[in-house]
Amino acid sequence: MCIGCQKRAFQKELIRLQKEKGQIVLYSGEGRSFYLCRVCLQGNRHISKIIAGRMKIDKSSVEALLKELSSNVKD
Repeated sequence: MCIGCQKRAFQKELIRLQKEKGQIVLYSGEGRSFYLCRVCLQGNRHISKIIAGRMKIDKSSVEALLKELSSNVKD
């Protein structure tokens, strides 16, 4: 389920992320993680605020990662 819009999708359709050392990073294979759909990644302006609030981290670092991911993700 996407952390942003709460819609369910297959895991291969979602982007898996995790919090590591106070930063949001791509999932490393260990620890807890969360999913984000491509629609929220590319179109939702408030997703960085949602993630930063839930993970208790700096919003600007989340925005930087999401910007990088959205430029690399193909539909």
